[in-house]
Amino acid sequence: MSAELLTPDPKALIEMVIAVSILIGLVLVGRKPVARRFGAGIAYALWLVPLARMVMPPLSGPVSWMSVLGLAPTTAMSTAAEAAAPAPAAHAGMAFVTHPGEAAGTVVNVIRSSTFDTEVAAPAASVLGGPDLAAMIVPGLLAIWVIGAACMILRNVWAQASFMAVVDREKSPVSPRLQALAEDVARQVGVKGKLRVATSLISTGPLVTGLLRPVVLLPAWFEDDYDRAQQRAALAHELTHIRRGDLWALQVAELFVACLWFNPLAHVGRRAFRTDQEAACDSDVLRSGAASPHEYGATLLKAVRLSFPERLPSAASLPLTHSLKERMRLLAYPVPTRARRLAGLGLTALLGSAALVTTASVTANADERLDGQPVRLKIENATLYIDGAEVKDRQFVVLGEPFNHPDPMANDEIRHLSEKISMETRKFVVPPPMPPLPPMPEMPAMPATPHVPAGVHGTHLDGGDGSDEQHVFIYRSEDMSDANEAEWDAWAQAYEARMTEWEKVVDQRVAAWEEQYGDESDAANAELEARIDGLTQDLEMRVDAAYGNSFESRMDDVAASLQTLAVSCRDANLAKGEARIMNQAVAGGEALSVVCVQGDATRLSAPETLAVIEGSDQLCDEEKKAFGKTKSSRRVIEITK
Repeated sequence: MSAELLTPDPKALIEMVIAVSILIGLVLVGRKPVARRFGAGIAYALWLVPLARMVMPPLSGPVSWMSVLGLAPTTAMSTAAEAAAPAPAAHAGMAFVTHPGEAAGTVVNVIRSSTFDTEVAAPAASVLGGPDLAAMIVPGLLAIWVIGAACMILRNVWAQASFMAVVDREKSPVSPRLQALAEDVARQVGVKGKLRVATSLISTGPLVTGLLRPVVLLPAWFEDDYDRAQQRAALAHELTHIRRGDLWALQVAELFVACLWFNPLAHVGRRAFRTDQEAACDSDVLRSGAASPHEYGATLLKAVRLSFPERLPSAASLPLTHSLKERMRLLAYPVPTRARRLAGLGLTALLGSAALVTTASVTANADERLDGQPVRLKIENATLYIDGAEVKDRQFVVLGEPFNHPDPMANDEIRHLSEKISMETRKFVVPPPMPPLPPMPEMPAMPATPHVPAGVHGTHLDGGDGSDEQHVFIYRSEDMSDANEAEWDAWAQAYEARMTEWEKVVDQRVAAWEEQYGDESDAANAELEARIDGLTQDLEMRVDAAYGNSFESRMDDVAASLQTLAVSCRDANLAKGEARIMNQAVAGGEALSVVCVQGDATRLSAPETLAVIEGSDQLCDEEKKAFGKTKSSRRVIEITK
């Protein structure tokens, strides 16, 4: 079960659901192009990404993409910060910005750590309207979630146990000839161990079931209605499911959907997952050589034609006839080469890992805390707030402007280099867009089903779980269906020919466009990239020389030091009206100085306080002047971890 599902943190659960939903959506969008380009097996492997995100524990990361997208719960910024016009500049570590606020003479410093992108305290309260309401609603929602998941899991377990009981009761042994054929096919596809093959009237199409003791279940008329090549193909498909462990993968998918039972994307993803699972199995069967593409396609069509509509437990079996339409389309595409499949696997692993690390870093960013440091610090004029609570009987004055930093663009050489880089960037050669590709050929009309004479049994059938096909009839008389079978074979060959011709045209147009524009633009841009790289390196060296490599670490140190001083002021044992000067060393040998005063704001102008400031040998003249300016100006400093 998900690492987030095992924790009571509602924010972690919300972030997990959002991240998994986004990943499911990406897989749904990319699965078909990936299958056509790299093979059905690679498309099937894409489903590991949302599953891995669900069970992955939080990872520490420098950036929370949930906050970037505005999806993470946040608390409100202060009025002064909301009124700020410019956006804060981003730095590694802490980010600082100084700008005018609403009132004249007000200076607002907003300091936000990139380790914690946003305020994350009490996420449920911010979403649900308040801590009291959240305390009542959140446990109820979590209980509903868990109860729904438990009900789905129990229903699937009961359905599978009931189905297996029926199979054990109704199955019959196959003939020695069919058993020998199954064992031969099992050796070819790589299935080891005792082989269980049986016939039954339970299902009208071949399927495999049984999680712990798999059994290939064939319809009672399988040996009479399927020729030997079709029997090999059907057995190869079901036995390949066993070799691949697809029944176990199906149980994992059912557990995944049960944990997200309220999410429509999970149910849509399950249907697509089953289609990709069957298509990947088809691909493995063809690679094993157990059946030719023509024989295999004919077997799939016959299995659908000879099947009755039935409701089998979705979590208990893998029928041969699932999602025929999409699988037939994939069979019409050329089989990807081994090099292309390996390239697709590598690309999938790379992008999947990046997506996992990115989305899993959300919760880690929210959960991290610096030991001994407040999560939120606000200094409004001289009033101190720590984690939202005002510190009574304390005035806290920061001397000087510790967060002011030089503007790199004020340096003429650096500004000139930046302008040159911008000019060079505008010279990049962009080739014209690729001409429109021809539309994919439409699937030809499927053959009509002959009239059903009186006395012959027929059945209306859909094309499998999740399919919209409703056009297949079943005939018990084989001679009545031979002509129709030939029409289906011709239909499949015609569609395959259309797709092959269309792909040739597409490849030719893409190759022509790349030959005409690809090399030309690459050569022109290579020289530009080299020049820009050189200018960028020069710019970085000049910035380092002008402002030092330790600027960002200094900003981090200043913010951390200010937090330490604020806590020290709050906890200090001061006499009534006492003013105490506090210092904290920061990077570069500098010192951050503050004045901590016991009492209300009037104590800042008291003669005793002014005497302490003027008589201090810990403060320089500039810091003493800064204390006087603080009384006549307004300043807000906020630090959010």
